[in-house]
Amino acid sequence: DTSSCEPGAEHYTNMRHLHRAFARAHSTLASTPLDKPLEKPIFFDMCHSNNAARVRLWMALKRPGGMGHAIESRMLTYPDLKKADFAAVNPLKKVPALILPDGAPVFESNVILSFLEDKYGDAGPRLTPRTPEGRAAMELLCRVHDLYIASPNTTAPGFSHSQGAMYLSYGWHGPERGMDLPTRAAKIAEIWRQLCWLEAELEASDRRRAMVSRLHLDKFTRDPDAAGGPHLLGQLTLADLTWFPTCVFMEFMLPRFFGWPQLFDPAAADPAPTPFPRLAAWYSAMRAEPAVEAVRAEIWAYWEEMEAAGQFKPIVDEIAASADPTLKLTYGVPQAVQLNYQQPPPAGKGTGRYINQPDLGDVVDEHVAAEVTMRDARELHPPASLDALGFALQSWPTKCDDFEDDDAVVATYYGEMMDLVKAASGAERVFIFDHTVRESGNTNLNAAAGGSAAPVPRVHCDYTASGAPRRLQQLGAEGIYSRLRGRVLTPEDVEELAAGRFAFINVWRSIDDSHPVMQQPLAVCDEKSVAEEDRFTYELRFPDRTGENYSLRHSRAHRWYYFPRQTKDECLVFKVYDKREDGPRFVFHTAFSDPSSPADAPPRRSIEVRAIAFFDPPELEEPVDAMRTAQGEPFAGR
Repeated sequence: DTSSCEPGAEHYTNMRHLHRAFARAHSTLASTPLDKPLEKPIFFDMCHSNNAARVRLWMALKRPGGMGHAIESRMLTYPDLKKADFAAVNPLKKVPALILPDGAPVFESNVILSFLEDKYGDAGPRLTPRTPEGRAAMELLCRVHDLYIASPNTTAPGFSHSQGAMYLSYGWHGPERGMDLPTRAAKIAEIWRQLCWLEAELEASDRRRAMVSRLHLDKFTRDPDAAGGPHLLGQLTLADLTWFPTCVFMEFMLPRFFGWPQLFDPAAADPAPTPFPRLAAWYSAMRAEPAVEAVRAEIWAYWEEMEAAGQFKPIVDEIAASADPTLKLTYGVPQAVQLNYQQPPPAGKGTGRYINQPDLGDVVDEHVAAEVTMRDARELHPPASLDALGFALQSWPTKCDDFEDDDAVVATYYGEMMDLVKAASGAERVFIFDHTVRESGNTNLNAAAGGSAAPVPRVHCDYTASGAPRRLQQLGAEGIYSRLRGRVLTPEDVEELAAGRFAFINVWRSIDDSHPVMQQPLAVCDEKSVAEEDRFTYELRFPDRTGENYSLRHSRAHRWYYFPRQTKDECLVFKVYDKREDGPRFVFHTAFSDPSSPADAPPRRSIEVRAIAFFDPPELEEPVDAMRTAQGEPFAGR
């Protein structure tokens, strides 16, 4: 709940009769019985307090004309909170606060709202769901708001709540309420995470309601009043009253001072459409109610006055002066970048290239640059996973200190990557069969023995639905060394493994000890955004075999992501084939030129490892020596 937003606000005059109300409220806290109870409860409000506004909304929406007949409201200003009289009302010196007729104080907005709805619920429309399931859903929405947005959290000690990152500063509020820029960035990130959660919760609620309606499962209906409504739970509840005033803060401050898009405008496009379309629709529906719009106007006018007074200037100046690129304060604004998409072949020719042999001219390899929207994958909440999106970022330090020594990579790095792929995918056994070092100064896409290759600046996926099983058979024929068996797998072993679920998984990391990746980072595409007809085959014609990639026709529907400033300790893990068909299978990827990178960005140096993951392998009948290593073997696995 709110104590203040500006300690220098003495220019605001006290409301009439305030001290008389304080005196009566103070008398209610005396140890002796009251000579005379209050005529009705007194609600202490503050115009710009988001937590007081949720109570003010309740009184406006519960009954036409408000609840003045039953509850007396007193509007406070910041200086009033510092007076000893108000400390007797609320020892925390915050609003809102409610004094009951017998003198008992009630504070914390969620407690006040619950009391008012319980006490005066029959005065107007019910603002709590009728079912236990509906009430639990409402309480969860309120609790998330109060714990992670409007209350202090683990990003910093002290009073400062996450929402305070939008308006509290050392320059305006002093050391007691201000915060440094890293703390501000952490709290701004918390606001983004909780909005992501709320948007996802609304989407999940829509799916649940659709399922219940489709299957006529009336017994699972959370509340008969909720069906089809525009509010957070369908019907108007205390959850809407809780979130709306805080969203007014966000609407005013986040685009204006932190560069966010217009979060709650469904039609806004500059600098980007809202990342939260369901929240935007809900917010618009709330504003359609005149009483709600009136409360928004009160809060908005206050913050306009404070902006004119200079409250936000210290924050704007602090951000402008920062030279730390790791401090993220802007969310939800993707950038436009150019990616190289494969051109479909002309009639009579295929698509692909010859490798280490003469080109016979029967395949073409032409690309065209196309503009796409590139999103920051670090903004995904919940974070990306192999099961959900087909890719994930894992923190996984390495002990390998020489990536130019193939023997050292096989001896040290392969085992680390086996453990990583198991952890990221849930696979039981993993085989590493190849790796490539890439440096942005090179031009050859395929590395010579002991050398490095160039980044691949073209959209592709390493395997096709038919090519991946064939590649497994080829690797088996070449000889896969099993650490568990202590020998090379037989063709029969490989057939048994291929009968179950298996996936080809790549792991990509920077090998630069000094800098994060700033030149030619790797982008990955959400496969759910790729239509099957967008894919076509690209052949890699080696002297001894023909491999198959997927190429991709450009579509504006493709959703691209990358992890900015990826460090050496971070690994991008992604699937390039999965036999299981009910999830991500083919993650298209490409290196690209990041327009946000500095002109003097250091060259990219990276390593990619290719693995096969087996999820339900047959049980081993022979003794297992888990301590065997695969040093010197071309392929290693366990």
